[in-house]
Order: sequence, then C-alpha cells, then structure tokens
Amino acid sequence: MGASSSLSIPPAIREHLDELIRLRFTGRDPGPALAGLPNAMPAGVVQRLASGGPFGWCMFARLDDVDGRLALEALEDDRMSGPSHYRVWDDGTREALPNERTSYGHASDASAEEIERVKQAFFDHNRAVQAQLRERGFLS
Repeated sequence: MGASSSLSIPPAIREHLDELIRLRFTGRDPGPALAGLPNAMPAGVVQRLASGGPFGWCMFARLDDVDGRLALEALEDDRMSGPSHYRVWDDGTREALPNERTSYGHASDASAEEIERVKQAFFDHNRAVQAQLRERGFLS
C-alpha cells in the first residue's frame, strides 16, 4: 500500500487513543485533544496526534497495513517518564517495541571496566533504537 493512501483508524485503535488521552489529561479537559484526533491517516506517515498533556506529554504515530492488518505505531514522550514506543493492532492488542533507555546503573563495587561496559551498552542500545525510529520516520 502506497504512502499516499489514507487508512481509516480502526475502532479498537481509536478506543486506545481516546482512553490514553483521557488518562493523560486527568484533571484537565481532554476535549480539544480528543477533537483533534483524525479519523484516518496517510499510510506510513508519522504525525503528531496529541500534545499538551502533563510534563510536556506528546504522541507521534503512524498507521500501517502490516500483512493485511492495520497497526498504529506510536511514540509517546514526556519529561517525567521518558519515551514509550509501541504498536496497537486493529484488535486493540498492544505490542512493545524497542525503546530508548533513559538511565543505566551498575553495582556500587563495579570495576571501572564494568562501568564502562554498562555505559557503552546503554549508548549502543539507544543508538540502535534511534536508528530504527529515524528509519520509521519518528526522528529527523
């Protein structure tokens, strides 16, 4: 399916988005964010679906036809909890996708070599995830 075609957002995915916005806007009026959600999206094109929640929360997503099923790939982010990358399938099933890590840790008695290994693994992981996000259109 070409990137210029438009895909209707399936009901289960729309329910996920509605619930997510209501949750993120607890104590605030979610109406404008809900009203801003599209009913369809261009296939494979990342767009901002919602923003303005607490702690700078925002959500970018793309809708794709994957082997005859529709899936919304989403990247949420905010200053408190960091990024969350996942997919919601047309039946509402949620699938975790590779996500950037926001911290790393090591044992208090770790050697300098072990600390360097942990640190390098952290950066290698994040570079790989960023490359995937860039390839999928989430990062420029």
